Amino acid sequence: MTRRKNAVLAAALESSALSPRDLVRAVNTKLASAGEPALHGTVVYQWLDGSTPRDPLTRRLTAVVLSEAADTDLSPAALWGPQGDTRRPKAATDQLIGPHSLTEVLDSAASWASSVHPYADVRAVAADRFSSAVWDATHQGALSHIVATNSAERVTPPLMAFYEEQLKSLRRLDDQTGGSALSQRQVRTALADVISLLRTSRYTPSIRTRLLRNAAGLAQLAGWMSFDADLAAAAQRHQLFAIRLARAAGDHDTVSNVLGMLAYQHAATGHPAEAVRYASSAVEHAAKSLPLVRARALGRLATALASTGDVDGFRRAADACRELIAHRTPDDPVSLYYLTDNQIAAESGHALVELAVARTTGRRTLLREATGLLSPLVSQGSTVGYQRSAVLHGIHLARTGLLTRDTETTAHTLTAVVEHLQGVESLRCRALLRSVRRSAARPLGSAGRSDVLDTVDRALSGP
Repeated sequence: MTRRKNAVLAAALESSALSPRDLVRAVNTKLASAGEPALHGTVVYQWLDGSTPRDPLTRRLTAVVLSEAADTDLSPAALWGPQGDTRRPKAATDQLIGPHSLTEVLDSAASWASSVHPYADVRAVAADRFSSAVWDATHQGALSHIVATNSAERVTPPLMAFYEEQLKSLRRLDDQTGGSALSQRQVRTALADVISLLRTSRYTPSIRTRLLRNAAGLAQLAGWMSFDADLAAAAQRHQLFAIRLARAAGDHDTVSNVLGMLAYQHAATGHPAEAVRYASSAVEHAAKSLPLVRARALGRLATALASTGDVDGFRRAADACRELIAHRTPDDPVSLYYLTDNQIAAESGHALVELAVARTTGRRTLLREATGLLSPLVSQGSTVGYQRSAVLHGIHLARTGLLTRDTETTAHTLTAVVEHLQGVESLRCRALLRSVRRSAARPLGSAGRSDVLDTVDRALSGP
């Protein structure tokens, strides 16, 4: 029996502007985050010819990817008929916009934080819609009432300390591996536990505030890991949730930190104007905070301004950031443990590379400065606990070698990156490394350094 062509899927693909291979890559990214095996690169052609994915998760994720790309709401049933799920994807901002009570926000979060596949039915929203949702979240009033008071189970200070130590450990795990499927699962599990405590346990006002701050920190970390794993919808949902939780706790520092993280992410994905808006808002929210918190916001602003090509603005923000870092206090947020002179140097080095790419004058001077800033972290990263950062900034250092046509430096740097790559499961880092490897293919091949290209290929093909 001859299968009928899937005209609905073909039309959805055309509306999305995705090629069949683009669609497979996007679905495979989501499957990898769920710990599921990847699809074959040609499977979409079979679907277009009339076959149907057997796995319901694959059908749902395909509908989500097409919905995101075409800015619409497609259900699996719309693509594959009655055997598909009729539910349309939810927006990442659903139930997190407007004057909802803290109880309502937590109830909503509980339903997806503990889900086995929490992103299977959620699609990212357009940048302008997400920006409006963030503005809404940052302007919601802090909620001070106790959520649950009648439970027999009481959250004691030692138990609270355990959860705070757990968050520290999860942050360190991210420093090493990035947003791997297992790391994301651990963070989501911890977040679901704390949400459950807030909803069903008994605690003092002081413990309540610590629980909210802990949940905000976990949500922010989940959002960062999702971005690192190229899961836009999950990143949007968790970061918006983190802002709502931080506002409920009256925690302006975490609000500023989330906004700064959003600025970094928008700069990294080619949205400089949005990056500057988020970073400027982060600076405003940190205006009355400790010096280290203000430094974090200014560092994000420096990166955002660099993405627009504003050299003078970048240098002013970076200098102000470095000056504030010198004024540490015992009360500095533990979440900013990583914000050291070396970290700011690495971020500045990356920013200088982006400035050099955007400019036609003074490029070599900028790249020379970037090399001096990036090299130490790349050489020391895996020994000081920041292995993923060493990989990321090593990739940017390799870019400086390509931009200056220094094949030997490029070869040396890529070799060092591969040495750091083992155990780093950041999809973002691996995608960036593949991009640099493609750019390096011709110059390294011409220079007789195909051995380095082979080494990179082996590293990327491994687990």
